[in-house]
Amino acid sequence: MHSPLHPIQLIIAFTFSLLLCQCAKLEPSAYHKLGKTAPSVTSTHFKKQLAKAAKAKWHNHSNITTLTNGDQFFPAMRTAIKSAKKSINLETFAMVSGTETYYTCLALAERAKNGVTVNIILDGIGSRKLGKTCTNILRNAGCNLHWYRKLNLLRPHHSNNRDHRKLLIVDGKIGFTGGAGYANAWMGNATHNDQWRDTMYQITGTPVADMQNIFSNNWKELTGETINGTNYYPKLNKTGNTSAQITMGAPRERKDTLGASYLLAIDAAKKSILIQHAYFAPNKPLRNAIKQACARGVKVKIILPGDPIDSKILREASKIYWKSLINAGVEIYEYQTSMMHSKLIVIDDYLTIAGSGNFDDRTYFINDEVNLHILNKKIAQEQIKQFNKDLKHCIKMTPKDAKLKLIPKDIFNRLGAHLIMPQL
Repeated sequence: MHSPLHPIQLIIAFTFSLLLCQCAKLEPSAYHKLGKTAPSVTSTHFKKQLAKAAKAKWHNHSNITTLTNGDQFFPAMRTAIKSAKKSINLETFAMVSGTETYYTCLALAERAKNGVTVNIILDGIGSRKLGKTCTNILRNAGCNLHWYRKLNLLRPHHSNNRDHRKLLIVDGKIGFTGGAGYANAWMGNATHNDQWRDTMYQITGTPVADMQNIFSNNWKELTGETINGTNYYPKLNKTGNTSAQITMGAPRERKDTLGASYLLAIDAAKKSILIQHAYFAPNKPLRNAIKQACARGVKVKIILPGDPIDSKILREASKIYWKSLINAGVEIYEYQTSMMHSKLIVIDDYLTIAGSGNFDDRTYFINDEVNLHILNKKIAQEQIKQFNKDLKHCIKMTPKDAKLKLIPKDIFNRLGAHLIMPQL
């Protein structure tokens, strides 16, 4: 689900765009523009560069499991919740009343009743449709539930910043992150229109401590409390040989970390770039980097949502860039089976970037986000296999497909996309 789609928030975003309240600050000063001189993603130099761009350290002995669609990630997440002995921290943008949400809330409540500390952060706009049934289940069981920045028309700047992170951390030892929230839309296996295509990642080892730190970032803002102690930060052992990095998107504190990482990764590509993103509105530096990669002979393929999509305006915003990208050599595909909500980049069959971050300026400069960087050939191959599987459900786009249809709905969406582009 895309964060700025509440009707009132669209008005706020439009106002911001007109007044340039944030747009003037959207300069990619944190970007590491290297182009042809960028080191290979397999090199130690690149690893150091990405640590600098992401402002995050590498963990070399983690284990990461890819969980594709709700049929895989919801059972895994519930199992982890039910196994909790000391603490559960959950932070998400979208928790909406429905079957899966109800069962998740029951599992959280059961653990809270049995002495586990359960802390929950829900975005005040993205989770506005979570009904009293679920909130009562959580609060009556003793869960600590806090809302992140409910809509306040008197504080538009405050309300414009959303918590778009997706985090679940159990006992400080096992973590989950990715693109999915909690709603019926994420159930199933993306076999029809009502089942969204998405991916989550299960993480063990020392990166989990960084996930806990990121949760603590907003928990302290909301409660004034600092999370600490062995219930949250136990001793973490080596669980595998995967190099992973947890990147916190917190623009007010850290400026741009996610966009800078994307740009560095694209600049470093020597052979291939695969992008699969639900909300694709690349700014000029990223568009230029993609075109320059094509000029270097890099094969670039992008999968975007077709119809259905939950953001018609953002689809039109994406189309604004299609012609120049396709003419540069980029292959763009639209996913047809259902709403494609994945957030994935794979570079040279080795670097994987996934998480909550979208491919737009709102992600880099406004929202709170979390991304996962992985340097591992085996995991990259898993993503490529799924990418190619998804490609079978796509239609390849042409510059003609980007042309504006002269019907009121499309004209309105394209105009809206132009007006609020810096907020998308």
